[in-house]
Amino acid sequence: MIDRISKQVDQRNRDMLLLLEKMVNIDSGSDNPDGIEQVAQIIGEKLSEMGFTVEYPGQPGVCTHVLARKAGTSGKSIMIIGHTDTVFSKGTVKKRPFTVIGDKAYGPGVLDMKSGIVIALFALEALYQEGWNEKNLTVFFCGDEEDGHPKTNARELFMSEAKGKNAVFNMETGSDSGAVVIARKGLFAPQITVRGKAAHAGKDPQKGASAILELAYKTTELHKLTDYEEGITYNVGVVNGGTASNVVAGEAYAKVDIRFVKQEQYEKALADLKRVAAKIYVEGTETTVSNEKVRFMPMENTAEGKELFSLVREQGRRLGIVPDIQAISVGGSSDSCWTCLAGAPTVCGMGARGELNHSEREYIYIDSLKERSKLLALSIAAV
Repeated sequence: MIDRISKQVDQRNRDMLLLLEKMVNIDSGSDNPDGIEQVAQIIGEKLSEMGFTVEYPGQPGVCTHVLARKAGTSGKSIMIIGHTDTVFSKGTVKKRPFTVIGDKAYGPGVLDMKSGIVIALFALEALYQEGWNEKNLTVFFCGDEEDGHPKTNARELFMSEAKGKNAVFNMETGSDSGAVVIARKGLFAPQITVRGKAAHAGKDPQKGASAILELAYKTTELHKLTDYEEGITYNVGVVNGGTASNVVAGEAYAKVDIRFVKQEQYEKALADLKRVAAKIYVEGTETTVSNEKVRFMPMENTAEGKELFSLVREQGRRLGIVPDIQAISVGGSSDSCWTCLAGAPTVCGMGARGELNHSEREYIYIDSLKERSKLLALSIAAV
């Protein structure tokens, strides 16, 4: 089967690149729901051609998901997941459209993760062209992963669709080395708002209560909570406050990034955050916490996930990929956490090889489109 699948993929190398160009050249950030819908429709049309039943759940004016299912001849079930949105705002494509330079392709979302979508579609097409239909297949690409699904039920859909699946492959960003991901950190991103008392910094400083000073104390205390051994990190990444240098600041706020590796650490991290927020360092100030909801739970390293990774690595060996595909744990979060919570063995980072996602220099190695399509197709068939 390996030779036939390889031939099917190799024959479509140009088609893969053309489809990737088409999708990358559609702005699909959260500020452009029309673009997200366009990408979803492109995916749905291609899946329909392979016999999938396709629907487009989502939230009007927010985003469109694409959910597709196809029944197979055996009792085993496979799920392929990912997202169609990017972090880039409307108008980015006009400034820097899809571009090929040497062995690399560039453009907004080319790595994260429109190349992963292309890889999945052509892996499925290779199996379809070979007449393979042994397993039940579900494909779910959401349209709001980058924002953490604040206005849709995507996380519930991930969990309900993943329940009972024998394997889940997330087409998220692949690494430059070709490693795949078996564990990720959880994330929540609260905001701290401090209200103090404004006063003239020259005439009546003693009548003020500096919100900025209070926030500085809290920033220091939060960073002290970072515990690398336990895998919990706190980062105050954005701060703002005050109105002028000669005014004691009456208000200040901070946006915080908190990461953790185990589900139970979320409650502890939230409690520690609230404890620091409640403590008063500058008399006359008051602090509130908002955006407490977890954005992603951790994708924990499980025995089932390791077993699925071993299957993927073996397919890499069959394809002659050198060196062996490695398993890695990363600090970034993804929707793999929801499929893991549903009890489904999950491997993430099955997308193209590349680096620098979320930046203007984001790129993929073009040859990895073929390599990873073959890898995914064989892994699906081997489950």
